[in-house]
Amino acid sequence: DENDPGKAKVVVDIDTASVNTNHDKRNTHIRSADFLDVAKFPTAKFESTSIDVKGNGKAVVNGKLTLHGVTRDIAIDAKHIGGGKDPWGGVRRGFSGTTMIKMADYGITYNLGPASANVYFDLHIEGIRQ
Repeated sequence: DENDPGKAKVVVDIDTASVNTNHDKRNTHIRSADFLDVAKFPTAKFESTSIDVKGNGKAVVNGKLTLHGVTRDIAIDAKHIGGGKDPWGGVRRGFSGTTMIKMADYGITYNLGPASANVYFDLHIEGIRQ
């Protein structure tokens, strides 16, 4: 809703096998039971619960991330990256945001050292006014 962007709903299904680090052996390991276990958990999901508009094109997208069979609340700091009328008569808006998640919070405890304990979760979306 252009007058109340906080009413927007974001739902993103993620094919966990689609992970691509540009390194085949690393991709295979990340997809294995040590990490994402794509055979058991083929989909991750983010579903917003609220959007807190902060002004100046910034917002916090609150929601639930389901990864590795575990659902937890997360908050994504987001910014408006553009929008307007499209060639088909619709109105679109784009947003981009990021947050850090702890892998252990999602039952992923394989230890590659301190740098692997946390990962950044990025969300880039384009919404179409309904």
